[in-house]
Amino acid sequence: MGANGQATTPVLEPSGPADAVRARLDDPRVAEALDTLLDHADLLAVLVSGLDGFVRRGDDITANLNMALGELGAQSGQVPALASLKQVDLGQLSTSLAVLTGGLVKATPAINTLLNSALTDQQSAEVVSALGEALVSARASVPAPPTGMRGLWKTLRAASKDPDVTRGLAYLIEVARQFGKKV
Repeated sequence: MGANGQATTPVLEPSGPADAVRARLDDPRVAEALDTLLDHADLLAVLVSGLDGFVRRGDDITANLNMALGELGAQSGQVPALASLKQVDLGQLSTSLAVLTGGLVKATPAINTLLNSALTDQQSAEVVSALGEALVSARASVPAPPTGMRGLWKTLRAASKDPDVTRGLAYLIEVARQFGKKV
């Protein structure tokens, strides 16, 4: 230390590119990332050489794609589905795919849970299908609301005389019982 309390040894600040690199290597995250890159150097080499080849042959690849698209356009009269592809907005399609894949990534755990559950069994699918058909049929056959006041108990009493209603209620009660065992 000097007479006035200052350090006599100068503190070196990074002055050049090499010093800046050394300073960054002191960061544990940078060192860990660099270690990971070095562990996968062979894979990185393959990727870089593949990208290099792709860039070098970019003109040839573009020409081949344009030729293929031209041939598809010529064939659109023979294949009706190809004509409908001309109306597809590729920019909007790519945006939609980006949004869809983002949502799919977020939903993947839930989708895996559903796919591994009993919901994908044939019997479950048949029950869900029957429920869907019942919902659609019920929507179509709901009677018009009665004129005047009709009480809840009177409605339930009339419905309880219908064997289909009692069978459906008994089924729902059994579903509630089985569900109660699971939760």
